[in-house]
Amino acid sequence: MEQIIPALMILGFVAIIMSKQINRVTKNIDNQESVNSYSEYAKFSAVVQEEIREIKNHLDSSKTVEERRYILLEGKNESALLETLSDYIRKLVFFETMMAKQKSPKEIEADLFEILNGVETFLKENCVDGEILAEALRERLLKAYEEI
Repeated sequence: MEQIIPALMILGFVAIIMSKQINRVTKNIDNQESVNSYSEYAKFSAVVQEEIREIKNHLDSSKTVEERRYILLEGKNESALLETLSDYIRKLVFFETMMAKQKSPKEIEADLFEILNGVETFLKENCVDGEILAEALRERLLKAYEEI
């Protein structure tokens, strides 16, 4: 009986040390996955920003029709719509900053989905052949995401 108490104490001490080591290792794994996820989100965000900038450039009514891929429907307010696209770009810049790391990957994905859905809706509601343009954009972004 006298030998069991010290053995149990040693066993308990070893269990505590192992538990702490396991927590430390799993925390490091989680941190590495988060860093990789944020890096991927930042890269994808940059791709989406470039696509939106291209849309803005093509919507410029001072260019000829031949120079533009995106043409606004009749009666649409160009300056207000360009501001909407600028708002999307500002939101996307957030994902390239350190502030994005304060959010979980699921929150970032939800925010990105909201922006992408907004751009798709923008094209469908405001551009000539909006459905076709939105589908083409979706395909380009999917390809870009798969390459990241």
